[in-house]
Amino acid sequence: MLFKTHIMFSLAVYFLLSYFLLMPVWVLFFILLATAFVDIDIKSSRAGNRWYLRPLQWMTKHRGVLHSLIAGLVLSLSVGMISLWAGFGFFVGYISHLFLDCLTKSGVRLFWPLGWKVKGFVRSGGVVEDIIFVLLLLGNIFVVGKFVLSYLFCMI
Repeated sequence: MLFKTHIMFSLAVYFLLSYFLLMPVWVLFFILLATAFVDIDIKSSRAGNRWYLRPLQWMTKHRGVLHSLIAGLVLSLSVGMISLWAGFGFFVGYISHLFLDCLTKSGVRLFWPLGWKVKGFVRSGGVVEDIIFVLLLLGNIFVVGKFVLSYLFCMI
C-alpha cells in the first residue's frame, strides 16, 4: 500500500481506539511514526529515502524482517521502555501497517523467518487501494467534523 493509505488507516485506527480508550492525544504521533517506520527498508519510501539508512537497506530486503510481528513486538517493547503509551502507539501503528500490507498481492511474511506469506488481492497503487483511501479519508473527515461540531456547539 502507499504511504497516504497507511496514514489514513492509522488515523482511522486511532479514532476507533480513542473512542474506547482514554489515551493521550500524543499517542497519535507514535502511531504515525511506526506506520511510516515499517518501510525504512526501501529507499523509495518516505521514511527510507535517507542516505544514512542505506546500510540497513543493503542488509534487509523490503517486506522482510521489518514486516514481521517479531520486529513489531521487539521495537514496540523498546519504545515502551520510554513510555507505555508510546510503546502502545508504536505497536498499533506497526500492526496497522502490517495489516494493510497483508491485503496486497505481494503479501507479508508475518511470521518471519518462516516462509509462509499472508497475501490479499489489492494491487499497491491500484483502483481498489484508491477506493480504500477515499473511504478512509471520508470517514476520517466525518469523525473530525463531528468532533469539531460537537466542540463548537458545546461552547455556546
